[in-house]
Amino acid sequence: MVDERSAEGVAPGGSAPGDDSIARLLRLAGPRPAVPQEVRERVHRAVREEWRREVRRRRTRFWGFRVIPAAVAASLLFVAILGGRVPFGEDTPVATVSLVSEGTGALAPGDVVHPGDSLATGSGGVALTFGNGLSLRLAAETTAIVDGADEVTLIKGRVYADTGSATGADRSITVHTELGSARDHGTQFAVSYAAGAMTVAVREGRVAIAARDASYSAEAGEKLMLGPGSEPRYEELPPHDPSWDWASALAPPFDIERRPLIEFLEWAARETGRELVFTSDAARVAAMVNRLSGTVDGLTPAEAVEAVRLTVPSFLLRLDERRLVVSLSE
Repeated sequence: MVDERSAEGVAPGGSAPGDDSIARLLRLAGPRPAVPQEVRERVHRAVREEWRREVRRRRTRFWGFRVIPAAVAASLLFVAILGGRVPFGEDTPVATVSLVSEGTGALAPGDVVHPGDSLATGSGGVALTFGNGLSLRLAAETTAIVDGADEVTLIKGRVYADTGSATGADRSITVHTELGSARDHGTQFAVSYAAGAMTVAVREGRVAIAARDASYSAEAGEKLMLGPGSEPRYEELPPHDPSWDWASALAPPFDIERRPLIEFLEWAARETGRELVFTSDAARVAAMVNRLSGTVDGLTPAEAVEAVRLTVPSFLLRLDERRLVVSLSE
């Protein structure tokens, strides 16, 4: 009887004809010579740049499922032949989903985000927290690719980034669109992109924008609008303007348990775009020593202020249009 596998050109045991010959040749060739470090680094850089270009073309990454483009796959094979690890660390998460509003589909708090993952928010919003504490928030109907720990490509919709105060120089992010890029300098800012138009709004700090072979900048309280066939246009946008409310609603939860009241007040003021004002030195000192308990999870920053107000009867907390005012009760 003729073995069917042999008849189909496959040797019994599953090895194709010639496999043994190839193995013998590899053994005769001996160990391959070490690849110079300079060559390894050059190849790794080339692979990383090719990967970034592919991400920019938006052809490859989807949440929960990754497709590697042919050009990148070929480069990865070359790296594998040389020996060494893939330089952009596909298996190393760069962010974690910290908050999800209703309507975002499969995403849930605690999900991790890898370089190259594409997030589509649907009718809800999503907040991400990066390893260095940077907060990135995606509005409803937004699609964005997380290129890495300090870069994101906005395909459509709107994103908000909070990289901390200007002293946090190690926290910075660049938001790319097809029209241009925006890079912050210790700030809170938002970028929107739709129909070929890009808007950069700055709540705190300063943002540098590169678009259409030109450079621009926007300061706190400004909004820059760029569009095809039109001149750049600036508008005023105060940090307490209601147009920021969507981003405040996606603020990562603040753990108040055993935290000084003043830390919560500073967080709430910053998230709502208000100036924190103490009516007396005694009120400030009392806020520094008074510690909170409980939780404000699931509340917006403005709602959290109201909830905390009810638990600290010795203080009067008041949010007005521009300020969070703190005083001691009589």
